[in-house]
Amino acid sequence: MKAIVILIFTVIFSPVLWAQHKVSADVEVKRVNKGQSMTIRKEIYYNTNGKMVVRFVHPEEYFVVTNHFGEARIYLPKTNEVMLINDRSMSSESELIYYFLNNKIEDLGLKNQGFSLGNTRTEQGVVVRTYFPNDKKSNISKIEMVHENHLPIYCAYYDSKNRIIRKIYYSDYQHLSLATFPRRITEIAYPTMNDSVVSRMVYSNIKIDRQASSPYFDFSIPSNATVVDNSKLFQQPQQQRRRR
Repeated sequence: MKAIVILIFTVIFSPVLWAQHKVSADVEVKRVNKGQSMTIRKEIYYNTNGKMVVRFVHPEEYFVVTNHFGEARIYLPKTNEVMLINDRSMSSESELIYYFLNNKIEDLGLKNQGFSLGNTRTEQGVVVRTYFPNDKKSNISKIEMVHENHLPIYCAYYDSKNRIIRKIYYSDYQHLSLATFPRRITEIAYPTMNDSVVSRMVYSNIKIDRQASSPYFDFSIPSNATVVDNSKLFQQPQQQRRRR
């Protein structure tokens, strides 16, 4: 009995299991739609305690501070204004870093999004898992996720007519001390049969723990920031973009 108590105590209070880690990365997102290109640059400061700070640096500077509950605050330093959002989609657990850091790469959150594993098969050295929506009224009929060497490399979303409406490629993996992470994610969405939107997300300058020493991990929104709604928060930057 004493041995069991010691074992439980060790598991619960083990510094290895409960150690907190932090990761920072620079991210560039480039989207091409109908011949027009848009580029967004941001910095991610993720902590395994659930807090995540995202600093957008281009084309506008603003901050998103959130936690694993999706309690997010969007702060615009230029006007000292903040918007409050409580939405699970804004959770720090929606960030790709979370899935790889916590070894949740088998489905990359599909089960939490309302999908269940239907079948698994092996084809030419890769593992293909097919997920089906729990909601029968979903406009997505199935999702196929492909793993190679236990790492996701491709994901495809199908509509009710079994047509691919979204493809995601994971590539350029980097071996880090805590995980192996894809530095390039390419997504192709098909809003119509004759149109596509291509997005490329590139992670760089990835730092972990001691190397991740930025003060932005502890960023706090000023207590005197004015709380505003979404439309007002970004109204001024949008007007400035039109003048440029």
